[in-house]
Amino acid sequence: MERNQAQVIVVSLSSTLVAISIGYLGVLIFGRNTMYTIATAMLGLGTGGCIGQVLVEKRQQRVVQTQSKQR
Repeated sequence: MERNQAQVIVVSLSSTLVAISIGYLGVLIFGRNTMYTIATAMLGLGTGGCIGQVLVEKRQQRVVQTQSKQR
C-alpha cells in the first residue's frame, strides 16, 4: 500500500470519528436539528474533498501524458 493511500485511509477514519463525535455532542447540547445540520455539512465537506482529489489526480495524469508525448 502506498503512503498516500495509507494517509487517505487514516484521515478518512479520523474525520468519520470526529463527525460522529460532533454530531453526538450536537444532539446532547443543541438538539436534533443541529445534528442534521452538522451531518449535512460533514457530508458536503467529504464530497468536496473527494471531488477535489479526483480533479488533482486528473491534472497530474494530464501533465505526465503531455511530458511523455514531448519526448
